[in-house]
Amino acid sequence: MMTIPNPALTPEVIEAINSELQYQNSFADTDRSDGKDHGVVGQLVTLAVYARKAEEAWVHGADEVKTLQALRKVAAIACRAMLLYGAHPRTDYMDAHGDWQWNDD
Repeated sequence: MMTIPNPALTPEVIEAINSELQYQNSFADTDRSDGKDHGVVGQLVTLAVYARKAEEAWVHGADEVKTLQALRKVAAIACRAMLLYGAHPRTDYMDAHGDWQWNDD
């Protein structure tokens, strides 16, 4: 995995996610199943479906732009779930020996 030099969202990434969230909001009160509230599990299922679509696009020769567009949807779905149901802080920590202690809470 590549290391991100400055691991913070850039204005470009924030705008991409915000514009996708606005697009996803347009489905509210429509007949689309992803326009209805199905709780956290519904967000997870929607995320999995669109992650598969991104994988399929890449496998079937989609260029990098189309693949990144699909990833924008996935990122926005994950953000939407946290906006709707909470963004709990990470509770993992590195111990005195430099080993990560994972907390599954």
